[in-house]
Amino acid sequence: MLEEDYGNKLDDEAKRITSVIKGNTLKMGNLIDDLLAFSRMGRLEIANTAIDTYGMVTEIIADLCQNTNPAIAWNIHSLPATNGDISMIRQVWINLISNAVKYSRNTPGPRIEISSFVQDEQLVFFIKDNGIGFDEKYRDKLFKVFQRLHSADEFEGTGVGLALIEKIVSRHGGKVWAEGKQEEGACFYFSLPARNK
Repeated sequence: MLEEDYGNKLDDEAKRITSVIKGNTLKMGNLIDDLLAFSRMGRLEIANTAIDTYGMVTEIIADLCQNTNPAIAWNIHSLPATNGDISMIRQVWINLISNAVKYSRNTPGPRIEISSFVQDEQLVFFIKDNGIGFDEKYRDKLFKVFQRLHSADEFEGTGVGLALIEKIVSRHGGKVWAEGKQEEGACFYFSLPARNK
């Protein structure tokens, strides 16, 4: 309202302050939305259905690529179908793919690989990028609420996304983990019980 009604009467400092207020209000709104989603996730019933993993992942990438760096080199391997709650597992993929895009966007020649393997009767999916990476000594903090390894000035976010992923995956009987090196990229893994034949 200040910008609309009084924008032409505000000096540069007042315009800067209203811009800061507006930006912080948007961040707070996003944080509240993320915390509500995190809180609800523990109470939602899991609707267990068959999931076309490859179709879901390629659709998410197509949606994201409309608004992101088209220069990313994608390497999407064959991804097996699995069982789970479609909307919850979709959120896991959205968060992980968005993070890979976000943290590799300033890298010359960004590359993102998505693949899977079977380990201990679990399907393990991973998404690997060649972006900014992280210091491995902090990897235990990655999946906790509000734990961020990069400042909000460098990369937008609320510090809830990876905690949400951990909650969804653990409710499906799987686990999450990550590997990375500073300035050399990161690889995020999540497992789900192997599909019954």
